[in-house]
Amino acid sequence: MKRVLVPVDFSEASISALEFGLELANRLKADLRVMHVNTGKNYAPKFDSDNVDLRINDQIDHWMLKLKEEYVVRYKVTGGDFDIKIREGNITKEICNQAKYDDTSLIVLGAHGVSGFEDKWIGSNAYRLVANAPCPVLLVRKNMVWKEFRKIVLPVGIKKESRLKVPVVAGLAKLFNAKVYVVGMRDTRITSILNSVKAVIKQVQRYIESNAKLETEFEVLTGSGLANRLLEYSNSIDADLISVQVHHDSNPFSDFFRPFANDVINNATRPVLVVPTRE
Repeated sequence: MKRVLVPVDFSEASISALEFGLELANRLKADLRVMHVNTGKNYAPKFDSDNVDLRINDQIDHWMLKLKEEYVVRYKVTGGDFDIKIREGNITKEICNQAKYDDTSLIVLGAHGVSGFEDKWIGSNAYRLVANAPCPVLLVRKNMVWKEFRKIVLPVGIKKESRLKVPVVAGLAKLFNAKVYVVGMRDTRITSILNSVKAVIKQVQRYIESNAKLETEFEVLTGSGLANRLLEYSNSIDADLISVQVHHDSNPFSDFFRPFANDVINNATRPVLVVPTRE
């Protein structure tokens, strides 16, 4: 059976992630594991504000059980398992190891990164997790309210790696009968290159329409500031989800050359699905 993993640090962002993770587990008919990595940090969960003694004593077990008691009643997977897991150590390493051990299908993460920095968290635990995750990661900010993914934005370029995420996005879109907006991205207006981008768009549209039987629409964005333009476009169509990929390759410096994905992740006001791709 599939498994959805939701790391929590008891912040508002991680509780929002739990809301999304629960709904997605129900839709995927997946097991749901809620995980906390204990680093010795003192927490003050707002969901347990009435219990002052426990807030002061930092009772991780109590809070994890409280979360399970509150949310397990909304878990509707017949034969599925909703459980909790507490580990200790490095946040990124422990979450990635748990995801690998469980053969996790999806990680749903509060987008402030389990580190307390909500606005710019490149280099935080969250970005390191996204860069090293063995499976797709859905990033959710606090105050995001769950709704089904009916409009999904899928940016593509002429490089093969940008298309490796297409089957994952198409599969998720199929779950919700979503419309996929295929967006060609290129920082030039040279006609021959734009024609190549349009050819890729048509290829992706044919794949989604033929294999997932979904409706698609396309847009081409060119010039500088493509991440911001993509976000503006996503806002203009009231998208429910934006997808990007983080490509793992043999270049040890590749992490320093991902400004597009970084900017989308940092500035999106909508959930972002990050799909790891590999050579």
